Amino acid sequence: MEKKELYHLLKKENVKAFNQAVKGLTEYDLQNVNLRGRNLIGANLKYADLRGAYLANTNLKGVNMSFARLEGASMHRARISGTYFPKNVSASEILNSVNYGTRIRTADDDVHESDALFTTEL
Repeated sequence: MEKKELYHLLKKENVKAFNQAVKGLTEYDLQNVNLRGRNLIGANLKYADLRGAYLANTNLKGVNMSFARLEGASMHRARISGTYFPKNVSASEILNSVNYGTRIRTADDDVHESDALFTTEL
């Protein structure tokens, strides 16, 4: 499925169809998408390329982004309780993005399956 189709599924908050579309994929392009204010609870963003994405006021509670590419993404006022983040994104980067809308910077390290970082309540 193409980026445009995946984006429209998320924009319409059709998480079930989105998850079915990305099932089995280990990479999918969602660069620079605007998902402001969307409810994405349960969305499978584990391998999403979200570089430059705008996720302000988005409900990401419990979303797995453990291997997502988040460089340049912004999550101002996003709800992130229970969200899995990649190890190459520090807690301070997450907090700065949520609290101030800063663009996320990542460490240069590759992320491996055993390296996922789980945050409960930030």
